[in-house]
Amino acid sequence: MTERDHELNAIDGAVKACRDGEGQLLVIEGAPGLGKSSLLATLLDRATENEFFVLHAQSNEYESGFPYGAVHQLFDNWLNSATPEVRRRVLRGPAAFAAPLFDFGGNGSSASEDQRHHSLLYGLYWMCVHIAEYRPVALLLDDSGWIDTPSLRFLHYLAARLADRRILLAMTTDPAESGHQAEITRAIVSRPSAQLLRLDPLSEEGVWEHVTRALGEERGGTLATACHRATGGIPFFLNELLGELAQVGHKEDIAPARVFDLAPSKVVHHVLRRLAPLPPSAVRLIEAMAVLGTEADLMYAIDVSGLDQPTAAEALGVLADIGLLHPQTPPRFIHPIVRTAVYRNLAVSVRRAAHARAAEVLVAAAAPAQEIADHLVRAPTAGSEEAVAVLREAAAKSAADGDDAAAVAYLSRALQEPPGHEELRQLLIDLGRAELRVHRSEAQEHLSRALRLSTDPDERARIGLDLFMALVLECRHERATALLEELREESGPTGEGECTMLDIALLSTAHRAAELRPAASRRLRRLEAGLAANPGLRPMLTAERAVEALRRGEPAAVVVALAEDVVRTIPGDGIALPEHDLGAHSWCLTALALAYCDRLADAERLLTLIVEAAQQRGMALAIDAAYSLRAWVRCRRGRLDEARNDAQKVLDRTRRVAGSAIAYAVAAMTEVLTARHEFAAAEAVLQRYDRGALLRWPILHTSIMFARGRLRIASGQLDAGIEEILSACRVMEEWHLDNPTLLPAAEAAIAKVRAGRAEEAAFESEQWVPTARAFGAPRVVAAVLRASAAAAPEGEGIDRLEEAVDILARSDARLEHAVALIELGTALRRQGLLTQARQRLTTGMKAAQGCGAWGPMKVAKAELSAMGVRVRVTDATGACSLTDQERRVAVLASEGKRNRDIAHTLFVTIKTVEWHLNRVYRKLGISSREELAKVLAKESAESG
Repeated sequence: MTERDHELNAIDGAVKACRDGEGQLLVIEGAPGLGKSSLLATLLDRATENEFFVLHAQSNEYESGFPYGAVHQLFDNWLNSATPEVRRRVLRGPAAFAAPLFDFGGNGSSASEDQRHHSLLYGLYWMCVHIAEYRPVALLLDDSGWIDTPSLRFLHYLAARLADRRILLAMTTDPAESGHQAEITRAIVSRPSAQLLRLDPLSEEGVWEHVTRALGEERGGTLATACHRATGGIPFFLNELLGELAQVGHKEDIAPARVFDLAPSKVVHHVLRRLAPLPPSAVRLIEAMAVLGTEADLMYAIDVSGLDQPTAAEALGVLADIGLLHPQTPPRFIHPIVRTAVYRNLAVSVRRAAHARAAEVLVAAAAPAQEIADHLVRAPTAGSEEAVAVLREAAAKSAADGDDAAAVAYLSRALQEPPGHEELRQLLIDLGRAELRVHRSEAQEHLSRALRLSTDPDERARIGLDLFMALVLECRHERATALLEELREESGPTGEGECTMLDIALLSTAHRAAELRPAASRRLRRLEAGLAANPGLRPMLTAERAVEALRRGEPAAVVVALAEDVVRTIPGDGIALPEHDLGAHSWCLTALALAYCDRLADAERLLTLIVEAAQQRGMALAIDAAYSLRAWVRCRRGRLDEARNDAQKVLDRTRRVAGSAIAYAVAAMTEVLTARHEFAAAEAVLQRYDRGALLRWPILHTSIMFARGRLRIASGQLDAGIEEILSACRVMEEWHLDNPTLLPAAEAAIAKVRAGRAEEAAFESEQWVPTARAFGAPRVVAAVLRASAAAAPEGEGIDRLEEAVDILARSDARLEHAVALIELGTALRRQGLLTQARQRLTTGMKAAQGCGAWGPMKVAKAELSAMGVRVRVTDATGACSLTDQERRVAVLASEGKRNRDIAHTLFVTIKTVEWHLNRVYRKLGISSREELAKVLAKESAESG
C-alpha cells in the first residue's frame, strides 16, 4: 500500500499487543476514498494470520435503522457456527444478558428499559471477554457513519473496558459526519486508549510510484502528474482511473490532458450516491458548475443553474459539507474527477442545453471569446451570426497562442452554425490552414472549397500553396503539381511573393516523387536563366544544385561548398523566412545536404536557425520539419538526449507522417531507443505510425526503414534487419543517392558477417572502399572500412579499424566513434593485444556512456569482463544520467525560468519541478541554477 507505512506499522503493533494480552482500540479516520476499507482489510488479514477470531461488520445506509444490526453482523455467524458447548461457555454468567438478542434464550426481566439496555451492553461485553478466552478477538467495523445507534453505544461501552483483554476493536470513520451517531463516534475516538490513524491523500511522489507500478515507468511517468491533479491523490479515485487508463490504453495513446476527461463508472456511481440525498437545488448548482468547468465563477454558476443567491449559498454549504466542493471562496470542485463524473452523468440533451445557457451568460458578462467558444462548441447550432463571430475570434486567439487544435475545433463549429456567404470563404481558409498545421486530412476539402470561392489571383496563390501542402501530406503528388502549374500560369512572370513561393513548391516536387523530377528540372533551368531578374532566388537554386551534385555522385567537398554558399547568405540576425512554411524548404534541403556529407555540426546549427526563424513566424509545419531533421542529425552526432527531446516535441503533436519530414523524428526516436537497448519502446514508436506511408512516399521514409532495420539487427533479428536496410538502400539508389547509401549498406554488411555471410560482405565492402574514399564523407568512409575489417580473415582487419577510428575522431559522429573504438578493442583482444585492447575498449565504453548509448556500452563491458577486467559502470551521476524529464526541467531552469513557468510549460505541478530539480542537483553535484547553467553549457560545448 503506497504511503501507508505508518498505518501498517500501527496495525502490526496493535495485533502484537493484543495477542500479548493488551486490548487495543484503533480508529481509521479519513474522507471517502482514502483507503480506510483497504486498511481494515489488511488488519483482517494480519489478525487472521495471527490466529485471531475475526468478526467483521460492514455498515450501510439501508441497515442503519435496524437496532443492533452491526452487532448481529459481528456475532451471528460466529455464534451459529459454534458448538453448543462453546456457545454455552461464551454465554455463561453475565454474558447471558446478551443471549436473548441472538435468540439463544436467557432470563426474562421486568427491569426498566434503561436497565435492560445496560444489561444487554454488559452481557455483550462479557460475551466478547469469554470469546477471547479461546483466542484473541478482532472486532472490525467499516463505516461508522451508518452503524445503528444501539450498536454504536455498545462499541462505546466496550472501548472503555479493553484494558488487559485480548480484544482488538477497530473501526473506520469519516470526520465530516454529523448527527447523534457522529457524537458517539467522536466519544469513542476521544478515549485515551484510542489510536487514531488519520489518512491523507497520496502525495505527488506517491501517486507517481503507484501509477508507474500499474502502467509501467515510461507510460505511467507521463501520466502521473495528471493523475494526481485529477484525483487529488485519493486512492479510490486513482485506482479506478488507472483501471480506465489501462482499458483505454489498449486502443489509443493517452495524452496527459485526456486524463481529465475520464470518468470511471464506479466514480460516477460514488458521486451520484453522495448526491442522492441532497436537495434539488444543490444538484442543480453542482451540475451548472460541472458544465462551466473545474473552477467556475460562482455568479456564472448561479445564473446557469437558475437559483437565487440565498438558495445557492445554502446549496454550496451542503455540497462543501459532503466533500464535493472546497469550502473556501471561490468554491471549486474538490477534485477534477468529481467534476467529470457529474458532467458525464448529464443526459446529452441536458448537457447541450446547459452549455447554450452558459454561453449566453458569458456573452452577457463580456467574458473572453475563448471561454464563450468552449461552450458554443458543445451547444446546439442556432444559426447565430454572433456565435460565428465569437468562434472566429476565439480561433484567432488560439492560433496566435499556438493552440491549433483548439482553433480547428472552434472553426469547425462555426462552419456548422453556418456563417454567412461573405464570411464563408475566409472561414474555410482559416479552418484549412489550422487543420494543415495539425496534419488533419480535412484540410484538403476545406482549402479546395475556399479556392473555388476565391477570384483574386494573389489570394488563390496563397490558398493554393496551403492546398499543395495538404495534398502532399496525403501523398497526392500529381494533383499537387498540377495545381501548382495552374496557379503559376495565373500568376504571370517570375517575381517576388507568391510567385517565388510557387516556384519553390514546384521545385520541391522533385524531392517527393521520381516521376515529377523532369518537370521540376525544367523549372529549375528556367529559373536559373532568369536569376538576374530575381537574385533573391539564388539561395534556393544553390540548395537545389547541392542536392543535384549529391545525386550525380560528386565528392562531398563539392556538395558542401554549394551548401556553404547558401549558408553564407544568412544575415547576422538570422534567417528571414517568407510568410509561408514552404519558405523553409530550401534551408532544410541545405541542412540535409550537409548532413549527408557528414558536416553534422554545421547542419545542426543551420537547423537551429530555421527553428528560431519559424518560431518567430509561428510556422508550425516548418517548425515540425526543422525539429524532425535536427533530431535526426543530433542522433547521427550521438547527442541522444537532445535528439529524443526534439523528436518528442514533434511526435507529441501528431501521429501522421505520410508526406512529411516528421518521418525523420520517428526515425530519430527509434534509433535513440535502439542505442539504449530499449527495444520494446522502439518497436512501439514504429507501430504508432502508418507503414503504408512508406509505400506511398518511399524516399522520405527511408529514414524509418533504416531505423527499423537497425532495430531488428540490434535485437538479434539479423536477416530481417539486413533486408529492411537493403530495401531502403534500393530506394535511395533509384533516386541516385548512391554515395549516402554506402553507410547503411556497410552496416548491413557488418550484420551479414554476424549472420554467417562473411564472404558476401567481404566482396561488397572491397568494392565500396574506392567509391567511399572518392566521396570523402567521414562516416561513409569509416563505415565501409569497418565493414571490410569485419569481413576480413581473423587478424587482418585491424589496420582498417584503426583508420576508421582516426577518421571518426576528427568527425562530429561521437557515437559511431565509440562503436568503432569498441570494435577495434574487440579485434585487438582476439589477437591477444590485451593492453591496447583494454585502452580502446575503456575509451569506447566511456564515449558510449557519454552519449547515453547503453547498448554499445554493454558490449564494451562484456569484452572487458572477458579479459578479466572488473568494470563498474556508474550512470547515476553526471549529465548523461539525467532522464528526459529531468533534462527538460534542467534546461528550462538554466534559461532562468521560474519553477511556476517550468511547471506551466511541461504540464506538471510546481512540486514536481522542485522534485526533478533536486534530483538534477544531486546527480550533477551542484546546488544552484548558476552552476546548472555552467554544467549544461560545458556539456554542450564538449558535444558540439
